Amino acid sequence: MKIALILNDDFSMWHFRKGLISTLVRTGIDVYAITPDGPYVDKIKSLGAHHIPVTMYRFYSSFEDIKLFMNLYNIFRKEKFDIVHTMTIKPNIYGSIAAKLAGIKRVVGLVSGLGYIFSNANGLKPKILKIITCKIYSLANKFSDKIWFQNIDDLSYFVEKKLISSGKALLIKSGGINLEEYSNEFLNKRLLENLRNELEMKKSTKLCSMIVARLVWSKGIKEFVEASEILYKYYDWKFILVGPFEEDAPESVPEQYLKEKRSKNLKILGHFRTDIKELIALSDIVVLPSYYGEGVPRVLLEAMAIGKPIITTNSVGCRETVENGKNGYFVPPRDPKALADAIEALINNDKKRAQFGSYSRSKVEREFDEKIVVKRIIEELYQL
Repeated sequence: MKIALILNDDFSMWHFRKGLISTLVRTGIDVYAITPDGPYVDKIKSLGAHHIPVTMYRFYSSFEDIKLFMNLYNIFRKEKFDIVHTMTIKPNIYGSIAAKLAGIKRVVGLVSGLGYIFSNANGLKPKILKIITCKIYSLANKFSDKIWFQNIDDLSYFVEKKLISSGKALLIKSGGINLEEYSNEFLNKRLLENLRNELEMKKSTKLCSMIVARLVWSKGIKEFVEASEILYKYYDWKFILVGPFEEDAPESVPEQYLKEKRSKNLKILGHFRTDIKELIALSDIVVLPSYYGEGVPRVLLEAMAIGKPIITTNSVGCRETVENGKNGYFVPPRDPKALADAIEALINNDKKRAQFGSYSRSKVEREFDEKIVVKRIIEELYQL
């Protein structure tokens, strides 16, 4: 049996789907990862998967999108996969149509968050783009046999807007988290010490961290920066903002803004990191005040697995991770004062941080164990 997994970047394929790939390979299935080329391709191959490179332009371009559609169609005609699993918007739209037209029997997709296009962004261009995307998504979903959603809000939206029939929708919360990999036992002690030195941490220093895949406003960047300014009086606490700059992305945070906001208690690591697990481990509180269209934020699952209290918004996707007052707090979106108050409540209470962290670990074990998620993908999405 041959299964193709299609994603818009090799990092996400490695970071988010390696558990699924490894499980499929162990069962004797030929797995083909279809992504753009990148530094994580060799890691994907090390799992026993094949890799087929495709060029995938991130933003809308009729020429590039038609080229992507034709490339995928030709790959599917040649390889004759038994199952094609598309993930993220462009693979979901162009991949599902191309797969069915190429004669693939089972085509399934993943909506892992609605993102910027489905937000209520101001301006004529975002509104037109949303209308066009909805119409194309509605067409593309007719070519899919099943669509996996990571939260109930996104599933309900697609059904209510008639972008998908309810019988094709499947809810599996999150992509899961490897509970062995994300645990205190598997931390790299050398990286931890290097980080302490980089962040100029004394033994008494505490960390409140916000870690994002991209520095865009809707992740709550402004709110976190302003909350750190409100809490400047806690000199033994450092606030760190981690994430790469994306100049071409909608809502991108200007690098100059963050340069001006750097201070003694706010450190900005505005570049791609390979030590996120260790950054989380050093943190005493992990924050994500996002109002972006999340699936279930991976960084919050990672923080929960490592036993950290979390603070996030009661927004789509984020709300799946918190039981308010048990493993963290909800705060309203776009409210830096409420965020600062929630952080301060944990800053002043070592015992509560420990209790919340312990509950985070138990919650992720119950609800987000990667083994459970992968089992459901194989049985309910792939129907194997």
